[in-house]
Amino acid sequence: MPNFEPDSECLCGDCILRPPPFSGARSFGYYTGELGHLVRAFKFHNRRNLVALLVPFMVDTFFDAWDRDDFDMVIPVPLHPERRRVRGYNQAGLLARSLANRTGIPFNNRVLIRKRSTAPQTGLTDTQRSANVRDAFGCVDPERVAGQRVLLVDDVMTTGATVASASGALVRGGALRVSVLTLARTEK
Repeated sequence: MPNFEPDSECLCGDCILRPPPFSGARSFGYYTGELGHLVRAFKFHNRRNLVALLVPFMVDTFFDAWDRDDFDMVIPVPLHPERRRVRGYNQAGLLARSLANRTGIPFNNRVLIRKRSTAPQTGLTDTQRSANVRDAFGCVDPERVAGQRVLLVDDVMTTGATVASASGALVRGGALRVSVLTLARTEK
């Protein structure tokens, strides 16, 4: 299982020099082979029904790493409203809501927003990815996240730039801790 924990010996040089604002991250598997195919179908080909197949993998990964009592809320990485209109749904939102239902952790998709539209991350270098999502997120209800332990959910983690930017907004909003759970992680 791909993972990242601050005290792990699996840290890259960038994470050692500039620790991310999230306290740890877990992914079910790598964004290759059949899992990659399923995630692309779910995300880009309107296969929303795949959430029922994919979320149990995330639930198992969650319980391998954490307990239900480790978190106060589950928050999805939001899409910009323009991209959501085009796609018709937020894939991270579908994953997060289903995960919250299965773990009993409250779901909240109203405290974190994408403040500006960003270019798709696909095809960008690590530096471009970070610049693309820098300050793209905002915590619009700091009172709701103040002192809370947040599980941030997304579909795929590549460099971690998106979840770092989103986590940073939640931490600035007062979150006590943000951990990240994704369905897939790209191989570096």
